[in-house]
Amino acid sequence: MTHQLQGTATATLPRRSLTDVLPQLSTPGVRLAGYAAALATVLIWSCYFLSLRYGALSALGTFELTLFRFAVPGLILLPWFIRRRHSILAVHPVWLAGILVGAGLPFFLLSAHAMGLAPVVQGSTLIPGTAPLFVTALAVVIFRQPLTLARFAGLGSVVMGILLMLAATGLDMSGAVFQGQMMFLVCSLCWALFTLSVRQSGLAPLETAAVLTVPSGALLLLWGLVSGTGIDLGTVPASEWLLQLAVQGLAVGLGAGFLYGYAIRALGAEITSAIGSLTPVCATVLAAVFLHESVELITLLGLSLVTLGVIAASGLIRSR
Repeated sequence: MTHQLQGTATATLPRRSLTDVLPQLSTPGVRLAGYAAALATVLIWSCYFLSLRYGALSALGTFELTLFRFAVPGLILLPWFIRRRHSILAVHPVWLAGILVGAGLPFFLLSAHAMGLAPVVQGSTLIPGTAPLFVTALAVVIFRQPLTLARFAGLGSVVMGILLMLAATGLDMSGAVFQGQMMFLVCSLCWALFTLSVRQSGLAPLETAAVLTVPSGALLLLWGLVSGTGIDLGTVPASEWLLQLAVQGLAVGLGAGFLYGYAIRALGAEITSAIGSLTPVCATVLAAVFLHESVELITLLGLSLVTLGVIAASGLIRSR
């Protein structure tokens, strides 16, 4: 009789559709920690893009950089991946694929190639700056989420600010630079897919980081064995590749991976991606303070518009 009742109860439970939005169950304290995690992620990304922008580690090859980005944190998170494999495999394959494609090897290799065609400063502006637009568009079209007036106005302000910041760098709508800019936009779309997939997967932050790095790191090592591609660090000063190892593998791979996943669980995909668009603002400020880079008036106006847009789109004022 008990088994019949349990079977009946299980049969009447509603099945969650693939496009049903996973509810946010955050307390005020968790949301506050989510804002802190999102801002810390922005700081890590800004330092990463800043190091690329000034070519401090340009002597390393793409294969070495990719290994640092995925294999190192993947090796560290491998025990956790094995321990949590049942929870990970319970996630719908669509969201697992979205995590792997959106921020894994395809995203990294495409962004690395694009940065060889267009200025890195444009990549650091376009990828995180336009991601909230793609996140909101996908949320509205696919998940039927409402678009409030405040968020619409905030995103519009972000777009205007991004365009002004790009204008300050000197846009070139022809040749290889334009191809790189289009690749940056594709990367931004991939990042939006990753952001929404993390939300829909329901994975914990460390589980998300493990899903992102362990399979990608394993594929890289397998490719290196099959193709005979090796790591050549003999011509690179140890200070350079150790710094890149710390930035790519530990700060971005582990730190930002965990913090971004936590922010999505605490705040939701749209708010987290909106805060992420502060990355070019933070990177510009850091460059001005520590590297004594001059900031033009048009750039300051763009920074102000992006900042105001993020405040409006993130719902921070309403939450407070």
